[in-house]
Amino acid sequence: MARWSERGSQNGRKLGSFQPSEMIAAVAALALLAGLVGAGAYMFSHARSGKRVDLLVGADVTGSVHMQSRKQMFGVLDETVAEVLPQGSHVEIWSFDVNAHKFADLVPVRPEDLWPTEDEVMALHPTSWGTFPAVAFKEMMREVSADQSQGEPAAILMLTDGEDENPRTTVEEAKKLAQISSLKAVWFCGVTSRNGFRSELERRLMPIFGNRLIVTGRQDAAEGLQRLRLLLESPNKAK
Repeated sequence: MARWSERGSQNGRKLGSFQPSEMIAAVAALALLAGLVGAGAYMFSHARSGKRVDLLVGADVTGSVHMQSRKQMFGVLDETVAEVLPQGSHVEIWSFDVNAHKFADLVPVRPEDLWPTEDEVMALHPTSWGTFPAVAFKEMMREVSADQSQGEPAAILMLTDGEDENPRTTVEEAKKLAQISSLKAVWFCGVTSRNGFRSELERRLMPIFGNRLIVTGRQDAAEGLQRLRLLLESPNKAK
């Protein structure tokens, strides 16, 4: 399984080598990994089989998502590639704030194949404090439609704290996405409940995506991994 302690950051420093001021963040990261190990033990023998999937990843790069949170969220993506995605699956990665920018379209064999792109996205300095998930959804719409025309299922993974400056537009784009039956899952990972983002997100999007919607924080990401795997294995349906 991919572990943050094994990979280096963009400047070559090992993420397992922490300064004293980083210890609290390190404990949080270890708690996430401990939960993922439990899910990985169950899924290991079943992973990497089945019909390939196009995983569309939107990474929130606004100022409210700090570097340690970005690392943990990309750690979840690493686990998704290692334990859930069938072999031959595509992974497309966007950053988003007020705009969405595509960084990669890859067919990773292992999580390490994504690390250069992840490091590039994590290193972005916030240029705006506005968070607009709808801009990522709009870009992903074209990809999901193209996937369906080619008979390939898709799933969306949004790495974000759940903040949304324009939820009405997000709902509009979500309704368009929900009409595409080959879209298997929409997972918001990293969403906090402390400020109400999680409950608001579920309230707005659950009626649209139904059981295809997954909303987790970083701490319960293992549950999200299991749900994603089950949804990818399920037959296509509208909701």
